[in-house]
Amino acid sequence: MSNDQRSPASPGSDTRATVIYNPVSGTHNVGAALPDAVAVLRERGWQVDVQATQCAGDLQRLAAQARDQHQDVVLVAGGDGSINEAANALATSNVALGVLPSGTANVWARQIGVPVPLPLYVQQLSDAARSMADGIIRPIDLGRANGRYFVLWAGVGLDAHVTAQIEPRPPWVKRFGIVGYTWRAFWIATKYRGTRMTITIDQREIKCRALMVLISNAQLYGGIAMAAPDARLDDGWLDVSVFKGGSFREALRHMALVLLRRTAQDADVIELRGQRLHIRAKRPCYAHVDAEPNGQTPIAIEVAPRALNVIVPRQAAPTLFVNSTSSQE
Repeated sequence: MSNDQRSPASPGSDTRATVIYNPVSGTHNVGAALPDAVAVLRERGWQVDVQATQCAGDLQRLAAQARDQHQDVVLVAGGDGSINEAANALATSNVALGVLPSGTANVWARQIGVPVPLPLYVQQLSDAARSMADGIIRPIDLGRANGRYFVLWAGVGLDAHVTAQIEPRPPWVKRFGIVGYTWRAFWIATKYRGTRMTITIDQREIKCRALMVLISNAQLYGGIAMAAPDARLDDGWLDVSVFKGGSFREALRHMALVLLRRTAQDADVIELRGQRLHIRAKRPCYAHVDAEPNGQTPIAIEVAPRALNVIVPRQAAPTLFVNSTSSQE
């Protein structure tokens, strides 16, 4: 059965699952907390196989292996980069993707309402496992940028430039968490300048000097900003924001308006929806998908409607979906 024909359903008690964890994800010892989370799943009758990554690309390879073994679910214990790798392996398959968040920002987990790591929150992974076991499987859209799928967003310009300078971060840097990332990102951003871009969204062409183009599949950006409040995960569209300008001062103004959710009142922000985009720049600009470097302009981006099955908690915000009805099995 194709993804767009599926109605929301819960994972069964006989679910076959592969848990893939990144030992160097985030600021916590994932390996130490994972056994309790796995025990929660096994108590629900799940058959669970646990795999650890050892080097770059392992997570996507292990997720593809689970797909080929006809597992029902792949649960990723990691951050948004790990989610991206798994999504690229599981796209267009019937295997559902779940998350046991253990990364730095954990934007996907925050977006759907899965418990995220906090100081002294020792049961976090176990609580996340419960939210997955009790959750609902839903098909969502993916974006695709130059052949690479993304779950949350893609970006061209400022945020991609920052990502290219910071990633990949060594494990000792990750120990400083979001504070260390934010400080480095701010310092790099102060030196960035916008450039002339030509952005084609479906049949509309926009030419301007831009600091950044953000292409959103989800609503939340960076863990704190509601950059695309009208986006839906399953509507077959991408929400596009073009931030005009050239200086860091203008970037700060844009950032403040995003946080205040007042970009609609800013003449220097163009907000549109589209299914296919093409971006060219006078000066080659970095691109990213889900905060992972993804080459430079020119770049082609398109939506892949309902290309991925995901597990979301029952309390996930209904405004994330076109059809907010959560049917029971």
